[in-house]
Amino acid sequence: MEFNLNLSYESWSDTFTEEDVNISFKKFLNAYLRNFYYSFPYKRVHINHNKKVWLTKGIKISCQRKRELYTLYKITNDSNLKNYYKRYTKILSEVIKAAKKTL
Repeated sequence: MEFNLNLSYESWSDTFTEEDVNISFKKFLNAYLRNFYYSFPYKRVHINHNKKVWLTKGIKISCQRKRELYTLYKITNDSNLKNYYKRYTKILSEVIKAAKKTL
């Protein structure tokens, strides 16, 4: 609403009385942008991308390894691999819980 109000108070007579279209457009654009930047000032917003502070490099690597083990777990019928995957998953989940509790 402020932007529209500022535009309504702008004097447009000198903008439209010009003979040259380019000069007329430049005057219009300058008046428009001046009111736009006044009504909508530039604000810098800081976004925190790392909301998972507990997520360390080691946990990321372990999660990647778990994904790789999961694909092997689904493909093969090796019972040793399945047991290893289950133990790895259990240990990783305990490590993640402990990391979350520390913060």
